[in-house]
Amino acid sequence: MVRLGPLSLPPAAAGTLCCLVSLFGYSMANVCMRRLSGLNCVSSWAVCNKELIAVVAVGPWLLWQAWRRRSGFPTGRPLAILIAAGLATELIGNMGVQWGYKIVGLAVMIPAYTGFMLVATMVLGGILLGEHVSVRNLAVVGLMILAVGLLGAGAAQAAPTTIEKPPVSPALIAAAIAAACAAGMVFSLLGIAIRHCVTGTTSHSAVVVIITGMGVLTLGPLSFFNAGAAKLMAASGEQYALMFAAGICNLIAFLALVRGLQLTTVLHVNMINAGQVAIAAVAGVLIFGENCNRWLVLGVGLMIVGIFAFGSSRTSHGERAAVAFRRSVGVPPA
Repeated sequence: MVRLGPLSLPPAAAGTLCCLVSLFGYSMANVCMRRLSGLNCVSSWAVCNKELIAVVAVGPWLLWQAWRRRSGFPTGRPLAILIAAGLATELIGNMGVQWGYKIVGLAVMIPAYTGFMLVATMVLGGILLGEHVSVRNLAVVGLMILAVGLLGAGAAQAAPTTIEKPPVSPALIAAAIAAACAAGMVFSLLGIAIRHCVTGTTSHSAVVVIITGMGVLTLGPLSFFNAGAAKLMAASGEQYALMFAAGICNLIAFLALVRGLQLTTVLHVNMINAGQVAIAAVAGVLIFGENCNRWLVLGVGLMIVGIFAFGSSRTSHGERAAVAFRRSVGVPPA
């Protein structure tokens, strides 16, 4: 049994509960970040301040644990893995998504990167872990690719109403969809990296501080270099309130995600978090006035069908061999 506050649950149930908390936390953070893009907030500054909340909130606790010699801070290869994952997450994943909000909106961006994240998780599981890929999951991959194409076809009509005329060019829409796919790949790798580290001796707080700290260390200076101090300091109270709200929701979601990855598989975690697709589609249309059209509805619908059609990967001889190899070289199983 696993203790989660006052609850004592089986590992699978506890992992699922953590994933559900992560799902709603990230969904609320996405809504705040989408609103910031509509207010023309500097993207790198918005992401930096969102990540800063986690560093400020968890950093002192990590230092206190370090003083007591119980920090669980990684060294060597695990540290290098988390730093690389953090840099990719912030510079490619979060920045790509934030930029894409301005081009295609919430209702397109979230389904696009979520679908590709699931596909990437399955493919990487087969390559890195030797997991068996079923015929059904291969069919689902094709369905996801079709759904992404439909989302791209409907993106021009579903583009945010705040975008000035002339209409967004097809090339820019294609770039936004490509950014979503790249973000999905990066988020998939992030989940695998976290899973690998937290099943060893690395603490949850260390993972949170390292990943979000990469955003603060890189995007903070980048914001001052590109936009200048005057423009950043001119941000409104509403913008900072949204950054704070996004940061709090992101922190809660991230902590729940890390705990969920410790208790269950990466694919299971990503499957539940894929529920963001439905929430984003509804929020994009109802809250932000993103136009709803048949291509968007069909694309989101196929994405949801694909999410529920995904099956769990079965353990194969290749996976058992991979686990045996990791143990032989002293690497904890992913």
